[in-house]
Amino acid sequence: MKKTLQNLIFTASLFAAFISAAQPTLTEANIAPVIGDQYTENITGYVSPGTSGANQTWNLSSMTSSSSSTTNAVSVSSTTYGSSFPSATIAFSASGNVSYEKISATAEQNYGIVQGGTTVIAYSNPEDILRFPFAYTNTYTDPWATTYVSSGYTYYRAGTTAVTADGYGTLKLPSGTYSNVMRVHFVQNYQDSTNISGNPIIITYQNDEYMWYLANNHSPIATVNTFTANGSPSQSGTYLNNITTGIAENSMLTGFNLYPNPASTELNVNVSLAANKKVEINLLNVLGESVGTTIIADGLQGNNTYQVNTSNLSAGIYFAQIMLDGKLISAKRFIVSKN
Repeated sequence: MKKTLQNLIFTASLFAAFISAAQPTLTEANIAPVIGDQYTENITGYVSPGTSGANQTWNLSSMTSSSSSTTNAVSVSSTTYGSSFPSATIAFSASGNVSYEKISATAEQNYGIVQGGTTVIAYSNPEDILRFPFAYTNTYTDPWATTYVSSGYTYYRAGTTAVTADGYGTLKLPSGTYSNVMRVHFVQNYQDSTNISGNPIIITYQNDEYMWYLANNHSPIATVNTFTANGSPSQSGTYLNNITTGIAENSMLTGFNLYPNPASTELNVNVSLAANKKVEINLLNVLGESVGTTIIADGLQGNNTYQVNTSNLSAGIYFAQIMLDGKLISAKRFIVSKN
């Protein structure tokens, strides 16, 4: 009886250790966006987000894409209103808007947005979008505020964001099934107040969003959202194109170097692979836009060096983006000099 009990305790301990090891943890290294990232979201109708808890299986495979939206991660200095966001380290250009964030080892923070190309909404108190490291059951609430001018009227916006890692497990999407996914429940409650022609106006908002994160993807791989303005709700969902399926895939790229840097007429791109892969090299400007230079080649296990013509590029900052078998893996900054 004693031996049997010891075996049960030992087995239970192993099982507990396995479950603990399977729990994902979100960190700056495996989640945070970097300049040069580009990702496209499929925009869908609303589907049920499912339940919270450990070892869940969320089935969002019924999502149907009606349109798409592409986001480019660019340098703050490359944007028109970058000087209005001195603490930001990265900017995101999408659908005519530019948002600004600060990325650090402890948090991804929202410092504001420029809407429609002209309305500058800079936060006096930034919003913590996600804190690092972030694991199952971690939670926090963060207050934030801003004052901005739109159509000649001054608006005061203030709110709180509550973020909870409420589950982990397996996610089913139209594009496939993904394991070791963490779900984050993200709830913003805020209001805008202003005075128009002597009439005080208050608009209340709630953004209730579920976001699924998978390591080595710099954006949620899926979202389900209910946005309510003055009591009127709208619902939608998204899922990401070109999902990186895990550490093993990302580790296929064992080395990535650019030289000379600065470059003048030619850039050498050295790519080291752990296995044979289809290699695609794209050159992007600081806005995340392709500059028309792409190389697609069969990469062999080991070192591969590709020569990229840069003679047609103006002097400035660019990014070399590496894709393996059609999936974005990494990007690095380089400079073109014409001196």
